[in-house]
Amino acid sequence: MAPSARSVIETRYEQVFPRLDAAEIQRLLRFGEMRTCRAGERLMAAGEVGPGMLVIVSGEVAVTQRGPFGLDSPIVTHGPGSFMGELAQLSGRPSLVDAHATRPADVLVIPSRRLPDVLVAEAEVGERIMRALILRRVGLLESGISGPVIVGRAGHPDVLRLAGFLSRNGHPYQRLDPDTDSCATAVVERFRVELSQLPIVLCPDGHLLRNPGEVELAGCLGLLRPIDSARVYDVAIVGAGPAGLAAAVYGASEGLSVLVLDCRAFGGQAGASARIENYLGFPTGITGLALMARAFTQAQKFGAEMAIPDEVVDLARSDGGDARFQVCLANGERVGARAVVIASGARYRRLAVENLAAFEGSGVHYWASPLEGKLCAGQEVALVGAGNSAGQAAVYLASQVARVSLLVRGKDLGASMSRYLVDRIVGLRNVEVLLQTEVVALEGQGGALGAIRWRHVPSGEETRRAIGHLFLFIGADPNTSWLSRSGVALDAKGFVRTGADVTSGRRALETSLDGVFAIGDVRCGSIKRVAAAVGEGAQVISTIHAHLAADGGRHRAADATAS
Repeated sequence: MAPSARSVIETRYEQVFPRLDAAEIQRLLRFGEMRTCRAGERLMAAGEVGPGMLVIVSGEVAVTQRGPFGLDSPIVTHGPGSFMGELAQLSGRPSLVDAHATRPADVLVIPSRRLPDVLVAEAEVGERIMRALILRRVGLLESGISGPVIVGRAGHPDVLRLAGFLSRNGHPYQRLDPDTDSCATAVVERFRVELSQLPIVLCPDGHLLRNPGEVELAGCLGLLRPIDSARVYDVAIVGAGPAGLAAAVYGASEGLSVLVLDCRAFGGQAGASARIENYLGFPTGITGLALMARAFTQAQKFGAEMAIPDEVVDLARSDGGDARFQVCLANGERVGARAVVIASGARYRRLAVENLAAFEGSGVHYWASPLEGKLCAGQEVALVGAGNSAGQAAVYLASQVARVSLLVRGKDLGASMSRYLVDRIVGLRNVEVLLQTEVVALEGQGGALGAIRWRHVPSGEETRRAIGHLFLFIGADPNTSWLSRSGVALDAKGFVRTGADVTSGRRALETSLDGVFAIGDVRCGSIKRVAAAVGEGAQVISTIHAHLAADGGRHRAADATAS
């Protein structure tokens, strides 16, 4: 956040911290239990799962956020009519803040499992609560104080990897650079860590992680929890992109038990879009991450469960019982489900350049977010791609960097990019469009990209430019390798076949396996647009209802025969 910018707490204080009147509190009593707290009693602790949302009926409660050395920064002091909580309480995750009663208080404790009931059953009050929960998370993200502390040099690939993972999952964090921040040096000395061992992550509960993987970090932060192997979900959705989240919203809102799994973060490729301007209802545009964060929260509002990052490695038929399928995870866990939705999207394509891997994560990027924008500020960058995602990224980066060289393999940028983006790029003075051009080599050492060589294909002329950051938006391949043993039919390119493409009379969006459906970019013949993916996510739920109704009838008939 720029030093001159005002925080969401300053600009929207009444919405961030609304007060409920006596009648509204009375209506909420049926969702929780009253509790009396003594002065000084701790009600929430950062890094620990709290009791849920707390409505202050009488007394006073102070909320603070904890710095890396245990120093508390005040956020707000709640009085009667106020309520405590943010998005962590909606999903039952560990708290990001501390709270204690500054004087004796009576509070209404609404458990996290009942919050969706409040938001749906008490629509007017629920709208105010939901808005406050979202804005409070925004405030924590803006503050840069809450959450885990990443200690490492700013341009280190693993620092960028960890910061990117947290950013894309909408989780606050702090980042300290030992080269510029005395606090980072103090943390390193306190925990006796060699500079060569960086990055480290200090979790809110006090645990120290040394260059953790995303799953290890998520586990420490409480983002991942064990899945109940005895539970059978109506629908297991593999993939949390636009299609998967839309299916989760519509499925959960219609009373189905829904679990969404994704190996990295919510949003998929749409979350990488710097700005989406052609999505219905957003005439001024919206970032892909913001749009997907809203969908992610909306699905949880209706009770959908999220398991991120949890990687699915196989899909198998169940041996019996209510579960028709077993979704197998990389950690050995299994999820039982009556129906499965494949929304696993696609994986980013990589350039066929010999030493590409050496620069990935530090100089080669597949995402153009504020994190990368800050890293490249004032520099010259190159971007490869000609689709809408590439155009959106080029426009965004042009506002952050000195110059963007946009490399396009085809003869016409408009052949694959929306006209409004083409016109905007043409009007940007610091964007150079190079048609029929391809990258042929990357130069650098120690993981730092120093120069890029590209070739104009018709003439064969090569250009070498001292550029330290290359952005790749060259499309993606279907993420279906995990289906290799499932029996789900794929086309020649690896996309999932559905409906009439499988056999005449097949249900829309249903694969070659009864009860398994495919939507979004992973599906053969789908339109690769956010709106189309959302539409398929909504459509598949009506098809699943028909399947579950028929499947229930078959179960009843089988039970009657067995008896």
